[in-house]
Amino acid sequence: MEYSKVFGPTDSVASVVANGRLKTQIGSNYDIRPDGPYTIYKMRVAKGNVANAKECAGILEIIATGVDGTFEYAYGNGTGGATNSGQNGPAEEIECSIPLKKASIISVYVNDAEIAKDVTISLMLKKGSGRKVQSYATGGGTFDCTADTLLALTNIKPTSGGMIKEIRVAGSVVADAEAGSAKLVLNIPGLKGPFEYAIGNGPGGATLGGPQHADVIDIPDGIPVKGNVVVTVNLTAAEDLKSPTVSLQVV
Repeated sequence: MEYSKVFGPTDSVASVVANGRLKTQIGSNYDIRPDGPYTIYKMRVAKGNVANAKECAGILEIIATGVDGTFEYAYGNGTGGATNSGQNGPAEEIECSIPLKKASIISVYVNDAEIAKDVTISLMLKKGSGRKVQSYATGGGTFDCTADTLLALTNIKPTSGGMIKEIRVAGSVVADAEAGSAKLVLNIPGLKGPFEYAIGNGPGGATLGGPQHADVIDIPDGIPVKGNVVVTVNLTAAEDLKSPTVSLQVV
């Protein structure tokens, strides 16, 4: 048995501080159905950026009472285009596994690089206690990547060991005719690697741009990581990359 709950629409405000981070609560708190337990297994994110040359990158965060762990996901990509943007597209889907307690209360937050209109998020739940998969995000609206200059994002620290199975990357090129490609490297203490990945695509278009979904890298065999070890994400972009945002799902 499964069901799905929508939060929002809510306009995000990039400068709002809640629980020690720059984020906006989407919708209101929700008490899960009492016939649980349930597990959140997929999320859908919809929003609009209605100003030209504005970043679309953000971090989605789920907080549930009685559930220990970090559940932060990079989402969005590209630029807003008020007058010349692309057509409306489908909501962005994010795979996850967040087991809830019978009495859990869910809160949904976003940390957007720029103000977004009508942020609407749905959570899909299935019956039973699934495996907890934590996700840790870094970067966002306070970070920018200068062209051909390494940017080190160092605030990912898994609380428990496991395997990195997915990397999500978001960011924005806000000038016309600039390349959207970049290199992402994971530096994990105790592992030789290399763990290097090509990310991004297409040209930047400040006034002819449009929002995109996050760049998702699946790692079927996983990369082992120990608990309480700082994982450094190194980014080198061909052009200036605004608000690069990265999240790692650890199983």
